[in-house]
Amino acid sequence: MAGLRENIGRQILRRKLKGFSRETVVHNFETAKSAVIVFDTSAPNSFSAIKEFREFAEKNKVTCSVYGYVPQKEVPQEMLFWKNFFFVTKRNLNWYLKPSGETVDSFFSQDPDILIDFSQGLPLELQFLVQLSPARFKIGCYTEQQNDYDLMINLTQQDDMAYLSEQIRHYVSMLNPVN
Repeated sequence: MAGLRENIGRQILRRKLKGFSRETVVHNFETAKSAVIVFDTSAPNSFSAIKEFREFAEKNKVTCSVYGYVPQKEVPQEMLFWKNFFFVTKRNLNWYLKPSGETVDSFFSQDPDILIDFSQGLPLELQFLVQLSPARFKIGCYTEQQNDYDLMINLTQQDDMAYLSEQIRHYVSMLNPVN
C-alpha cells in the first residue's frame, strides 16, 4: 500500500510542477538575505549540524528558518525545545504523503533567496516542500532523479550532515554572482 501511495503522490507532484515556475538567481552568503533549511530529523546528528549551519548563516546576516520532517505522528519531547525549528509530522500528511497544516502554510508564505535541502534520498514528504518552493537558489544532495536543485553536493553513504554542511559552506562561499 505504501508503494501505491508514494507513486500517486509522485504523479500529483509532477502534475503540480507542470504549472509551477520560479525565478532562478545564484546567491552566496553575502548576497542572500533569507534562507530556508529543510531536513529529515531521522538523519544521525541532524540537530547539531543544522543548528551550527543556521548560526553560520545568521553570522553572515542571512535570516534562517528551519523545517524538519519527523517520520512519526508526534514531535518527540526533546525536539519540542529546539528553538525556531518547525516540524511536519506524519499527522500532517494526506493519503498520498503531501504535507499540509499551519507549519506548511508558514513554509510557503516565505519567499527565500536560498533553500537548502539537507535530506538524503529525496523523501516524497519533503519533495513537496522543496520542489514547490519559490526559493531563487536551491541546494541539495546529488541525485540522478529529476529535481530542480541549482547546486548539488555529491555525498557517499558514509558522509553525514556535518560534512554536507561543510561542503555547502565551501561551495556557496565560492560563488560570485553578478547582480
